[in-house]
Parts: sequence; structure tokens; C-alpha cells
Amino acid sequence: MRVKLMVSTALVSLSIATPAVAQSAEGATAEQADQSGLNDIIVTAQRREETSQKAAIAIDVVSPAELTRAGVATPSGLNAVAPSLYVARVGGANTSYFIRGVGNFTNNAYSDPAIAFSVNGVYLGRPTSTTGTFYDLERVEVLKGPQGTLYGRNATGGAINVLSQKPKLGEFSGYASAGYGNYDALDLEGAINIPIGTQGAFRLSGKLVNQDGFNDDGTYDDKGEALRGQLLVDLNDALTMRVIADYSHTGGAGAGADYVGTLNFAPGAPASGRAPANYVFAPAPASLRPFSGLNTQAADAYHSTFVIGGSFNNPSPLDNPHQNVSNWGVSTELTADLGAIQLTVLPAYRETKLDQLFNGPAFKAAINREDSHQASLEARLSGTIGPVDWLAGGYYFDEGIKSNTGYNQYLIGSIQAFRTGTTSKAAFGRLTFHASDSLRFVGAARYTEDKKYFDGTILTLINLCTNAPPPAGPGCFGGPSQPSGASLGEIASQIPAALLPFGFPTAPGPADARPFGSQGNILFYVPLAIDQRIKNNRVTYRLSAEYDIGPRSLLYAGYETGYRSGGFNVALGRETFAPEYISAITIGSKNRFFDNRLQLNIEGFYWRYRNQQISHFGFDSAGGNTYFTENVGRSTIKGIDVDLQFKATPTTLLTGSVQYLDSKLNNFIYNSPRLSSSLPPAVGCPFTNGTEPDGAGGTRPVYVINCSGNPGFNSPKWAINAGVEQKIELGTYELIFNGSGRYRANRITGFDFLPQMNSGSDVSFDASLSFGPADEKWALTGWIRNLTNQTIPGTTQYAGTAGSVITTAYLPPRTYGLRARMNF
Repeated sequence: MRVKLMVSTALVSLSIATPAVAQSAEGATAEQADQSGLNDIIVTAQRREETSQKAAIAIDVVSPAELTRAGVATPSGLNAVAPSLYVARVGGANTSYFIRGVGNFTNNAYSDPAIAFSVNGVYLGRPTSTTGTFYDLERVEVLKGPQGTLYGRNATGGAINVLSQKPKLGEFSGYASAGYGNYDALDLEGAINIPIGTQGAFRLSGKLVNQDGFNDDGTYDDKGEALRGQLLVDLNDALTMRVIADYSHTGGAGAGADYVGTLNFAPGAPASGRAPANYVFAPAPASLRPFSGLNTQAADAYHSTFVIGGSFNNPSPLDNPHQNVSNWGVSTELTADLGAIQLTVLPAYRETKLDQLFNGPAFKAAINREDSHQASLEARLSGTIGPVDWLAGGYYFDEGIKSNTGYNQYLIGSIQAFRTGTTSKAAFGRLTFHASDSLRFVGAARYTEDKKYFDGTILTLINLCTNAPPPAGPGCFGGPSQPSGASLGEIASQIPAALLPFGFPTAPGPADARPFGSQGNILFYVPLAIDQRIKNNRVTYRLSAEYDIGPRSLLYAGYETGYRSGGFNVALGRETFAPEYISAITIGSKNRFFDNRLQLNIEGFYWRYRNQQISHFGFDSAGGNTYFTENVGRSTIKGIDVDLQFKATPTTLLTGSVQYLDSKLNNFIYNSPRLSSSLPPAVGCPFTNGTEPDGAGGTRPVYVINCSGNPGFNSPKWAINAGVEQKIELGTYELIFNGSGRYRANRITGFDFLPQMNSGSDVSFDASLSFGPADEKWALTGWIRNLTNQTIPGTTQYAGTAGSVITTAYLPPRTYGLRARMNF
């Protein structure tokens, strides 16, 4: 509460004390006077204004035109424009980000993302907060590699900066855009810029999207609305301020998936291209094609044939998913020119309210109800002393989450009520020494201290069968599956009295189990109270050199480190896990040739990734099978990135990029429960029998699974983009054609390295055709994405406890539509 009041007071005080602010040039596009040359884009990725060609870091910059052309309306749309980035919608409103294979599949309230996502300079701590941000944008910056000095913790893979269009002084302007496409996709967007005297401006922008689901069951839809208001004022030549307030809401069914098939235990069966040893793969029925979903009648019928291990019954249908996510926030950007020193202050406050239900191969339902808030304050000072440019700053972040969550995995249910939060403090600085007009040396460092807490109660609800399983006994086939709920009371209210004649269990443990139905099922629960505190601190740093080979050629080399903070598990004996670390060597060159018509950027990189955080099923110290995160591995990631732009004529632009990526898991070993010596794990990695401590002074049997030597997740060896923009002048009108293609080599899309988790290579094409006057007062655009309707796997999951089923979530199918835009 003190933090909330502090930041709110700071925002109000700045708004009252400073009624005007001059527009910053930050992020503006610097148009070339000569249309035959390439444009420059001003970026602020290094907390200073510079062109992207002068920024001595690995960065992809996506302009508003590229975002519009590629139809980027959500974070997952960035897959089409950033070769090194992979974005997937997973688990309701959650979004996963990978840059060059560094990222995480799991997103929950007790772990952190590996890619720092910021909007207008404000870091967003929760992956559910990144929706509703992609409208009225100035640009998107994708920083590749650890950003430990300027962006701090949780940027081991890189950072994504989303920057909206700023209000414009002295100008009444705006735009309105309306689009319609297949899947009944309606997209409305607009903005209005209103001058306030000569020293201020107000900009109001909004977006509404309503698209039916790609899947037959209604999942993978896009339904939401967002609104952003900005006030920019200019008090004098030395003081500027921008106040931003925004709101977004996301509804609909959310992400979905499709059945691929099952792995059936077959003792002695040799390994094949479809299954590991001792298993055979049975594909799902042909009617369950990609984009059918998990909740159609045919999918329910297929699902009902599975056998749940332990309870030995057939599962009831998956619950229907839904999401209801609201985000709002306010921030202020204050900049002051104090003569030899420039000051930037950025206080911000955000809240997210989450109510969602999603399902998957292992989950009848996952119910998340969370209220979270975050407050942050960043202050930076910069200046020049002789040949040295300097920057110094401090950062404060405070996040609190209150959650009531229920995970129904048929055999096991987990009911979680907890509070968790993070307080992070950091101090950072950077020195740039100009050894000559063309040679610079840079040193930067950041000290970060994280304090985290987790305080909650977890009830594990277990559904077991007292009958012997087939063939020795009847099992419990025909018996019920435990219902879903975010609390014990909700679950009890869903159980008919006739099925639970002795009432819901009031005391924990198997001795107090209650009959559940008439097929030999019993229910009992085990409580777990967790009250944990962790403290991490780390110094991250950067050392680099920059050399201007010529007026338009830059050579640079650097070494930078980063770290991702530790977190919590709701698993006895595994309550916490440690931070992960990464270090990166980068050598690159950025060049413009032929009168600024040809751009050629080349970058080589070598990353070392250690103490990697991975989530999987395993034992807790009481012997229960649970899902947790642990530090299991080391990786080496290396490769080369080539980016090309060529203005062949004043009306023809050719673009291309090639990334070669060699990602290898050098040491990737973890334990999996060995519940039966006759039932080996279904994994694509070698394993041996072993033991681990059981938490009571003894040991328990496990499989030691060794995935070392495999490629990293979501790391295609080759990623190639190519595009053309052709402008045809028709008197006072223009016809603009844009076409692009993307190739991605095979990548690993799931944790278990099963054959079905190889995506295979894929090629996709996008195109658009726009017509309008040369003064851009209006435009009519037809567009198509994934022209050849390729089925491209995104994320693949295996559920050994729920019928040994494999499911895959695919990237969007072919979409097309028409968009009209008017500028004024």
C-alpha cells in the first residue's frame, strides 16, 4: 500500500507541477530527403537517441508500416517480422517469448519470463499484461541477447520494447481504420491528436477487435478492446512531460490446441521415427485434423477413450475455456535539461485482473483468478565530461499478486490460494570513452537485488481406484472424474450427493478418504502450507568497443551478462529454485553502401547459458507426483545473423535476412518418477535407473533422463526472411505491393523431445496490395497472410498421466481481409 500511494502521489504531483512538456524526438523516424535512399530510424534501446545503424547492439526495429503490412495486432504477430523471435499463445491469456532459443514454456505467478517486455519504457512483470498493446504504434524494438545492464533481471534472452505514437504539438490530426477478414474478423482502430495551445497536446487512441476462433471449437479467437490517452506538455525549453493512461480488456475463449495422437506402451517395441523404445504411436482420428480443437463432439468422443493412470477410469470431457483479462495503468515520463546534465524520471503503476479457464492434454481445467499490481520508478542522469559520456540511474520495482487457482489433472487436483510478490532494487551506470573521433570504448554495470515472498496453502486432491486395474480387476471404468474448481467448496458443490454419500472429506490423508461414485473411486486430499522468502542479488555488466570504419560503417564487439531471478514451486521439498545466468559475446558490423541505397548488417554471437530453469513433472519430498521448476542445464548458443535492405530504384525496396543458429544443450539432466520398473518413461532422450533423496532420510527410485546434446527449444538452425515492396505511381495516386516469404528449419516445440515435437521445416508467404493518393490521405488495402495455408506447429505437449496423449497448438492458418484507412 505504501508503494501504491508513493507512485500514485508521484504521478499526480508531476501532473500538477508540470502542466507542459516538449515533444521528445525519441523514436521518431528520420525521413531521408532523397527518396532514392534508405530511411533511418531513431531508436532508444540504449537509453539514448541514435539511429538503428549507429546502435552497436543486435536489434531488430519494426516500423509502423511493417506492423500494418504484416497485420501485427497482438504480440504473436511479431513472428512474421522478427526472424530471431518466437512468440506463442499458451495457457489462456499467457504469452511465451523466445529469442534465439532462450525463453520459457511455463508462465505462472511464481516464476518470471526470460524476455523483458516493456511498453513506453515501463517493464511489464506478467505475461498476461502484454495483450492489448499493439495499436497506434511508433515502432517495436527487439533486442537480441542478454540486456543485464540497462534492462536488468529477467532479460537473459533479450528485450522487447513497444513504443506508441506520441502526441504532436500544434497539430490537429488523426486517423481511422476499419478492417474485415475471414473468421468474421472485425478490426477497428483510430487516434485523434488535439493541440492544447502552443505548449501541449492530447492524443487519444483505441482499438477493437472481434475475430472468431481458428479452431472449430471456438478457441484461438481474438476478442478485446483497448484505449490509451496521452498528455504531452512543454513548460519551457528545458522541461518536458508525458502522462500516459491506458486500459485494455481481452475476452473470448483464448488459446487452443489439437489432438495429434497417443503413445501406447508396447514392451519390447523398438524405437522408431514416431515413438521411443517400448512405445507405439497411434495417430488421432482423421476427423481431428489441425484447427479442430479439443472441445468438439468428435474430440470429446476421442478423449473419452483415454485411461487415466491411478484412477483407472475414462476421463470426462475437458471444460470449455474462457478468458476475462483487464489491464490498466498510468505512467509519467519527465525529462529535464539541467545544462550539463539531462534527467529522466519514469514512475508507473499497473493493475491486472485475471479470470480464465484453459485446458490441455493434462488438464481437464486450469482455473486462474488473480489480482496483481506493480509499481515502478526509474530515474536516469546523463551527461558528458570531456571525452566521456556517462549515464547513471536507479530502478525500483514492486509487484504483488493474490491468486486463487485450481489445476484439475483428473488423477490429481491442485487447489492453490496464495500471495506472492517481488521487490527489486537496482543501480546502474555506463561510461563511453571517445578515444578518437571514430573509436569508442564502453563499460556498463548494474547491481540488482531481488526479494521475493510466497505465502499460501495448497490442497492436493487425489482420485484413486480401490479396484485392481485390468486385467486383474475391473478398474473404475464408468466412475466419475473429479470436478473442477478454484476452491474446495466449489468442487464439493459440483459433486452430486448420490455420488458422494458420506460427504466431502473433512480431514486430510488416505485414511479419511471418502467414496466417490459406485465404481470403487475414493477421494482424499493432502494440505501443504508454504511460507518462503528468497533473496537474489547479482552484478551484470557490459564491455564493448565501437569503431566507425567510415561515415556509414560501424564495427563493434561486446561482452554482456544477464540473469533471470529464481522463484517458487508449490511442491514440498522443492519450494524454491535458483536464478539462471547467461553471458554473450557479440561481433558485428553495420553498413550503408551505394549512396545510402544498400544496407548490410552482419552479426556473429556466442552465448553461454547456465543454471537453466526448466519445468517438468517429478516427485516432491513426500513422494507425490507434481509439476515444478528446477535448474537442470547448461547450453551453448552460437550463430550468425545477416540483414539486407536494397533500394533498387526509388520505388523498389528489397529486404532479406538470414539467421544461422547452433543451439546445443551441453548438460541437460533431470529426474523423473520411476513408479514401475516395467513402465519406462516416454521421452526422446536416453535414461538410466537411479535414486534421489525422499526427504525422510531415505531414497526413492527415479529415472535419470539425459537430454544433453540435443538442440535447444524453439531454435531453428536456419531462419530466412525475404521481401519486396514495389510502388507504382498512377498520376496523383499510388499502388503499393508488398510480398514476403519466411523459411524456418526444424525446431523442438516441446519439453520431452518426442518425434512429434519436431516441427519440421516450413515456408509461408504474406502479401498486400494498397491503393490511395500520394499524399496518403486515405488508403484501401487488401492483405493475405500464410498464403498457402501451411500448417505450422507452435507448441507441443505430452500428457503421460492423461491417456499418454500428444497435442499441438498451431500458428494461424491462412487469413485475409480488406482494410480502409483515412488520415486527417
